[in-house]
Amino acid sequence: MNINLFEFKMKEAGFRTPKERAKAMGISLSAYYRRISQKCDCNKEEIARVAELFGWDVAREIFFS
Repeated sequence: MNINLFEFKMKEAGFRTPKERAKAMGISLSAYYRRISQKCDCNKEEIARVAELFGWDVAREIFFS
């Protein structure tokens, strides 16, 4: 996961706090921190939510680069 790109795109979209970003992804705040620290991978539903926000091209860059 490209954490820097993810954080940049979320902030650019107006999700300033980790709590707002977690809500946008449809996950708890603790799950969000596990994803960001790369202790746990995002599942397909979370990837799809990010793709809905930013488009599949950006989602591919975030998750599969």
